[in-house]
Amino acid sequence: MRPNPLAYVAVALAIAACGCARHDDPLALASDTTRGVYDADYAKTTEHFDAALKLQVTRASLNALAAQMHALGAYRGLKQAASQPDKQRYDFEAAFDKGAMLVELRLDPNGRIGAYRVVPEVASAAAR
Repeated sequence: MRPNPLAYVAVALAIAACGCARHDDPLALASDTTRGVYDADYAKTTEHFDAALKLQVTRASLNALAAQMHALGAYRGLKQAASQPDKQRYDFEAAFDKGAMLVELRLDPNGRIGAYRVVPEVASAAAR
């Protein structure tokens, strides 16, 4: 029995697809999205959003949030601050040279971002 070359291609594509899918990693989703916001990149910002959330984002709101982030200096990345996996809610601290912001994330049942909120200062969010 001779191996079918198409079978190898199908297996390779399946493995590649699994390697690229990061919908089960809230930190990776939040990191990609926050980097998109910082870069004022609409496509990257909304890439993992569900359809309803994507409709809420405007270029003007994205540019305004990016400007707030840039006022804090260079973006240094995220670290998890809190999580409620049973509710698919996650909070991250976004670190910048001159401060931090709180990034709140909620995933929908399909692993897409159903809510993404940035609180300008971590301290003000903790006081809520």
